[in-house]
Amino acid sequence: MDFPSGVIDAAKIAVAELAVITDAAQRIIYASDSFTLHTGYPSRDVLGKTCRFLQGPGSSRSTIRDMNQVLASGGVFEGEILNYRKDGSAFWSDLKVTPLRLGVDNAITHFVSVQRDVSNRVALVNQLHHQALRDHLTGLPNRSATEQAVTKALREPRSPTSDLVIGMIDLDDFRTINNVYGHAAGDAVLRQWSDRMRNALRSDDFLGRIGGDEFLLVLRPDRWHAGHADMARELDRLHRVVEEPFVISGQTALIGMSMGLVLAPQDLTSAETVLHAADVCLYDVKDKRANRSTWWSFGTARSTPEHRSPGLPAQGDAGFASAGPADTQNRPARATWTPGSEFSPAAVFIELQPVVDLRDGSIHLFEALARLHLPDGRTAQPDQFLPYLTDEDEQVLFTTVLDQALRVLTRWDEDGAHHNVSVNLPPIVLKDTATPGTVKALLEAHAIAPSRLGLEILESQVMNLDTQRASIQQLVDLGVGLAIDDLGAGHSSLQRLASFPFNALKLDRGLFGNVHDRPLESLSIMATLIQMGRDLDMGVVIEGLEDESLTEAAIVLGAPLGQGYFFARPRSPALSRQWLETFSLTLHQTPIKTLLGALAYHWQFARLHSPHPLDLDHCPLTRFITELGSPHDAPLWHAKQHTDNGIHRASSRHLIDWLSSLIRPTPTPGS
Repeated sequence: MDFPSGVIDAAKIAVAELAVITDAAQRIIYASDSFTLHTGYPSRDVLGKTCRFLQGPGSSRSTIRDMNQVLASGGVFEGEILNYRKDGSAFWSDLKVTPLRLGVDNAITHFVSVQRDVSNRVALVNQLHHQALRDHLTGLPNRSATEQAVTKALREPRSPTSDLVIGMIDLDDFRTINNVYGHAAGDAVLRQWSDRMRNALRSDDFLGRIGGDEFLLVLRPDRWHAGHADMARELDRLHRVVEEPFVISGQTALIGMSMGLVLAPQDLTSAETVLHAADVCLYDVKDKRANRSTWWSFGTARSTPEHRSPGLPAQGDAGFASAGPADTQNRPARATWTPGSEFSPAAVFIELQPVVDLRDGSIHLFEALARLHLPDGRTAQPDQFLPYLTDEDEQVLFTTVLDQALRVLTRWDEDGAHHNVSVNLPPIVLKDTATPGTVKALLEAHAIAPSRLGLEILESQVMNLDTQRASIQQLVDLGVGLAIDDLGAGHSSLQRLASFPFNALKLDRGLFGNVHDRPLESLSIMATLIQMGRDLDMGVVIEGLEDESLTEAAIVLGAPLGQGYFFARPRSPALSRQWLETFSLTLHQTPIKTLLGALAYHWQFARLHSPHPLDLDHCPLTRFITELGSPHDAPLWHAKQHTDNGIHRASSRHLIDWLSSLIRPTPTPGS
């Protein structure tokens, strides 16, 4: 299609952005390649349509209204909006829409829309906001967030017969835990208690940590306005969270808790008054602990506090050290290559491990991994011989592995199995200016197209010489792919990404080694790096996919490629060829099957403050939660993510906390 020169000139600045040109009626007449690459919508599918197909349940109606008003008045609109790709995943766009007047009558003839994906920035802002209002130890709202929650609850409209119930909780005998077992054990008890109490509360109830071992409850009146006997039964139910022993340092211990409860009348809006009254009731019930019949005491908040300082009680003086690092796993001794032994290329052989396309289950390529035959018949792995090789040895090793890998591709081609391969490239080899010529010669000798070869450079290895840069550029000009391997294992990642023409990122398995202990943090790292790959137009490979749950999470978060034992261990070319005949990946086509996959599905939208885009009946989480046999409030938490007026943050947090608690290993006595 031909466009007026003014339209093309106006769009030139958008070459690297998501660019769309529409007619005066906002019907698309052009969409850039970057738009198709990022959204998944081919040009042929969007021509003639308006951009409304990008909008979804999380797209701000007020932003859309403002944009329509600005454009109708002939102005330039700039703002941020939540859009959705063809696969249903969400992304935040920094959007600028400019009207063009190319006719003689100065009427608007076209609109040029330019978008930039700013999802990572929005997610970071949301994360920082979340961290500012969260207690780092328990994940509960912190002191500041608790004060805000009380003030908000007091000002919300309530029915004339429903008083707000606010409770101040203090853990009994907690100081003994710290003194006997140490502060790390105290941290563990606080985390366990917080998880138990969150699960015992309803989704609309509020639990926050004031400090030390003091917590605050805000109980919604529609749940608690029944008679005193009904409330007593509910409070007895809450007390069960301390009736089971807590596991600390391989042992068990019991603690108690005390709570001061107050009713906040309709006409009371002072948080200071309510919190003072709850504090007085708390210390009253603690003073009577030896002879009390209940763990709580009731009072009524009055208009003016009589004593004690205003606001929340002073923060407890108990210190809580963070948990120490996990014990390292003891590994059996393995065969090693003796330093000083003569290195022989005849001892080198390769094993192959597949990199799988997580979007369709196909094989993206095979990574060729070097091994050494030892004189005693055993096999040495790279970490057992690479540190002892000389520069010349590494050059010989690279050439030998590359030759064997290309030979495998040639044999497979003859059998009708066409695949690509990647080989590790030590940066020291790039100092040899003959390396690009060697690679070219081997490709030609085996009749393998350069595009079928990828070279992987470890992120932790040094690479900064001009000769290395020149060799890299020659290899890229030749047409081979270039990947940075084990991203996250070293310290120069961003500098390298900016300095060298990489087209793929391989994320180090260590980034996700604690995924079951810190699931949300691990998923956040994964989602951020996947988005970075999108932004840089690079393929992203998640290494270390060793089980179904992490693999499913990677698929849900949109990782394009994956590698790990879940698919296949490294094996000989012959066994890899046999494996090809039987391999089939269906995880990307099936409903959510794992807890980590369920958390990833919700988190991909929650991190962007987006509701779930599908209707509730067709949402993958609906079936999963039902079949899981979840607590009665979990379906409600989930349903609130499908409202049209944006994400329900409290229920979203309950859903995240609940799924995370199920993912984390349950401590057992003696473990």
